[in-house]
Formats: sequence, C-alpha cells, structure tokens
Amino acid sequence: MIITKAHAMALARMLADDEAGKAFTSIEEVDHDTYLELEAQGLARADGPVKRIPTTLGLALAQVLRDLIRAGKIEPADKWPDGWRYIGSEVITLLRAARRAGRVGPLGEQMLMERGLAEHYRDPKKKTESVVLSEAGRRVLDIYDALDPEIAISAELANHIRKTMEGPAESARLSTGSHEEHMLEAMRLICYSAPNSDIYAFTPLGRAVKKTLELGGFATEGYALSEEILKLLSECADGVELETEAYVQLEMLGYIRDIDELLPAGEWALEAWRLWRLHEEGEVWTFAIEHEEADVLKAIAAIEQKMKDNPEYRPTFENIRREMIDRKVAQYKALLERYGRRLKEMPEKFRQIAEKFTEAKDLAKWYDENFELREALLALESVRLVHSGEDEAGHTVYEVTELGRKVCADQERNHRDVTGTAVKTVTISASTYDAPARQWWDEARAQQIVGSMEATESGRMYAALANSVERLPLLTRHEMQVFHRIPDKGMTVDEVYEALKDKLPEERIKWALEKLEMRHLIDILPDGNVVETEAGEIMDRALAGVPEGFGNPVNPVVYRLLKALREVGSLYVKEKKVRILPRNIAEAMKRSGLSKEAFENALEQARAAGLVGRNSINEGGLLLLEAVEKMSPKGERAYAA
Repeated sequence: MIITKAHAMALARMLADDEAGKAFTSIEEVDHDTYLELEAQGLARADGPVKRIPTTLGLALAQVLRDLIRAGKIEPADKWPDGWRYIGSEVITLLRAARRAGRVGPLGEQMLMERGLAEHYRDPKKKTESVVLSEAGRRVLDIYDALDPEIAISAELANHIRKTMEGPAESARLSTGSHEEHMLEAMRLICYSAPNSDIYAFTPLGRAVKKTLELGGFATEGYALSEEILKLLSECADGVELETEAYVQLEMLGYIRDIDELLPAGEWALEAWRLWRLHEEGEVWTFAIEHEEADVLKAIAAIEQKMKDNPEYRPTFENIRREMIDRKVAQYKALLERYGRRLKEMPEKFRQIAEKFTEAKDLAKWYDENFELREALLALESVRLVHSGEDEAGHTVYEVTELGRKVCADQERNHRDVTGTAVKTVTISASTYDAPARQWWDEARAQQIVGSMEATESGRMYAALANSVERLPLLTRHEMQVFHRIPDKGMTVDEVYEALKDKLPEERIKWALEKLEMRHLIDILPDGNVVETEAGEIMDRALAGVPEGFGNPVNPVVYRLLKALREVGSLYVKEKKVRILPRNIAEAMKRSGLSKEAFENALEQARAAGLVGRNSINEGGLLLLEAVEKMSPKGERAYAA
C-alpha cells in the first residue's frame, strides 16, 4: 500500500466527485500513473481511458484522510512535501506490529503520531501510559486487510523486476519513488523497513513473481503476468480445455509446453496465484548459535574423526570437555606465539581469553568456571545439531547430525556468533509482508548472513534451517529469568533490559532473547515490541509453578522422558494427567533412547519442576508437550535458495 501527496489528492478528488453525484472522475494525462497505482492497490478502477471510479475502500480511505485533516491531525494533502510517504509498507508494518502487541512500539511512535494514526493512552487500572493505535490507525489497517491488490505486470515492469535484486538490501539501490517502484509496492511485491524505509525486500508474493519472470513471461508488449493469464494457467493445470489462442499465449510466454506440460515458470506462476488468492503469510522462524556452541560442535566432530584410529575414544561429556580445554590451550599458545606477552595488542575477544589463561593455575577449573558445556550440549541437541544416545557400556555419548555437519562446515569457514536477529533478516520478508529493520540488516551484514543485495550462501543455509528444523524444548536458568519477565504482549525490548539490568549482564539478556525467539517462544517485532507466540503462551502456563532460578527446567532430555512416559501411559482428561503404571517405566526408558542414568536424572528433574508426579505426568508436563508441538514449522515452505 502506498499513499503519497499525489495519491491523497486523487482520492480527495474522487471523494468530492462521488459526493457531488458524478458517475466518474475525469483524469488528465499527467495523473495517469497516479491513478494506475491506485488501481493496482484496489482503491480505484478504470471506466474508460480517462475515467476513474473510486472503489468502496478507496472512498473509505479518502474519508479517513479528510477526517484527520478536519480534526487538525494532519495538513491538507496539497501542503504535503512532494513524494512524502503518508502510507507505505513501513507504516503498515508499524500498524500491524502495534495491533499484535496492543501498543505502539518505540520505533513507531513518532511516525504514527505525526500521521494521526496513534495517540497517547492512560490505563486507569494500571496507571500506566502508552501509545496505542488511534481510531484512524485501526481504520487504515482494516482497509489494508480488506484490499485486494491486482497482479498486472506489463512487459516493461517485468524487465524492471528481473533487474531488481530480491533483497534484503538498502533502498538506495532502488529507483525509490518511481512509477515502477510504486507499482511494485501497490501490488505488495516489495516492502520497506520500519520506520525509515532504508531497507527493501521482495515479499513472498514478490519472490514468486520474480522467479516466474526470471524463467518465463518474456513478453515484448502487453502483459507478462496478470490475473487473466494466471486464471488461464490455473485452468490449464486443472485439465480444463481452453481455447487454442489461450494455449498459444501461455506457450509463447513460456509457462507451458505441448498444451498440458507445466514449465518451471508456470509452476512458479501457480505459486504466485496461490499466494495472491489466499493473501497467505507464514510465521517468522529464526535460528541462532553462539560461537562457543560452534566450538563444542567442532570438538565433537574432531573426536568422531579420532575414533577412526581409536574406536574406544568416544564423544562422552568428559572427552568433549577435555577436547575443548585442549583446543583453548592451543588457541592460547598460538596467541602468545603471535603477540608474545603484549596482550594489549590482541583483539578484545582474544585478549580476554589470554588474560584469563595467564592468571589461571588450573586450566580445567578455569574452563568449568567460564563455560557451561552441559548447557551448550543441550542447546545443540535442542535444534538437532547433535544427538545424545547410549553406547554399549551405558555411557551417554554425543554425535553430530547431518544438520550439525552443515553448521560445522560454515563455522570452519567463518567462525562467529550467528544471532536470531541476523537470520530473521532473511526469513521475515520470505514469510510475511514486512521487511527487516535496519538494525537487523546491519547485524546480518556483520555476520555475513546477507551481502550488499541479498542473502549469502551462509544466510540461505541458516534460513533454511530456521524454516525446517524440529526444535526440542530448552530453557536455561538465564532464559527462564528473561522468559518469566515477558508477558504475552505489552512490553518492549528496552523494558526487558531495564527490568533485568540488576540481575543479568546485558550480553546474557541479549542471548536469552535470541534463543527464546529461535525456539519460537517470543517474537521481537520490527517496532521494538516483544510478544509471546502461541507456543510461548502455552509454555508460560506449563512453567507457572517452576521457581525462578531453577536450572534447566526444560531441556531435550526431560522432553524425551515426558514424550516416552506419555506413550506408555493412560490419559485422564478430567484430572488433566497421564498415569503410568510402574511396570511400564522400563518400556518408557527404552522408548526414550536415554541411558538408565540419564533417564533417572531427567525423571528427578521433572519431578522437582512439578512436571511429573510419582506415577503421572501432571498438567504442566502435558502443557509443555503441547507447546513443543507449536515450536517448529508445520508444512512451512523453506526459504527458496
């Protein structure tokens, strides 16, 4: 949706003509592009070469603008700066985020207030003040939701789309404000970042259209893709017999061959048709891994290599710990060889390690005090990068999964933290009609998740992981502290930091938020709001009775225990419990795949957290299992590489 000065004046003119009883509005040649852009977004329709009629929604939007002008909330449209974006996809992003969060986020307050789309609100019960959507803001959002934009890609516009990179990228690389750019935004093929429109990206529909036109739609005149063409193609794919001219047209455009064989361009066109008809959006998924977790992953992979020469050397906890210590010692020695004792010349992250190693008398003790290996192993297992099992001697051993090897290879090439914020830069516009925030994009650039014009190979790999990996539950002690502070909605990221600044270091709060979002328990919105997902709300209820500070109340091992117990137990609906007969415990242990020691430790931990009773799974445990079912994509379409 795009409304500039020219669009607002055209809407006002059509509203005045409609109220005067005129059947249509006559347009001048100079206004032709403006009215085409209104038509593309469903706010007007043509009634001949120089006649335009407002749609019902076009009149409704014109009325919203007039009401705001008369109330003194905004200036009359003829006084707006030329090219000023009163409404654009970035404004819609802010409105949508505010509706979801129940308040306007800090990044959206100024922009929405100056447009009359937000207002101050004081809650009489809580005695708190916030900025919320005004009636005009809610009306604009209702109009946006109800609009049915066109797909009308001329041969000229198709060439423009082919030349434009899919993003996310800086908007300065686009011909921002041009007729072509306005048409793409009007048809919801591209979107811009909130609040300043400085990052653009193709939307899910835009990506499908772009793929279509890169493989076909090579018209020299007329339309390369339109609603009429898509209807014909859909009927052809369904086996409906078409007129000969229709087959010829579809073949010339490169969508079909031999009457009924769909070409790749035709398959992508049908995907565009599906997205356009359904206005479908997916959920935003992300992925994150700390560089220390990547070190653990590489240590396990190294042990697996050593097993070829020494099969008795297994990746147990103690062996992984020793491998990690040896690697830290090797890193420290390499630093000393390079810098000698001139620690101040080292990069900051290396200097901190070197200084601590220099002071440490017992390197193993130093490692244990500075790194949470057990939490790292749980974190890796929670996103299927490693799997824990039992060897012949009954010891818990870890192995790197196929997904883990992909991440390991990427980290060998470029060892660094990969944040959920950076990966979300790639996945958000591939799933929704929102572009990533500028801060997200800058973070993604620093981590080489995006390049100057689109996602990197590494970024596509992490985005594919985000959209496909099955997540197991995990909440560390720090993550529990942060999660307990976040309500279902009505809080900003800044407020989370403020509430916890005396309890946790800023870096721990940041990573807790990153991991909570990766596990799909929260969403951090482009306007700075943070809300719980459906899975998060259920998990909140599941853990309501767990005391703050309880270490790892939820982890993959406890989940495997609960899942196995549910499989061998009997559900009692009224009591909201699953009862397990004592004789079935051995079967549950077998189904869990855990060693006897790991199973018993998990059972003790689950009981302490109130998830399991003496011979039953309690309501909290059942809610946890329900939350896990919503923590992973179900039928989501992975990011198209």
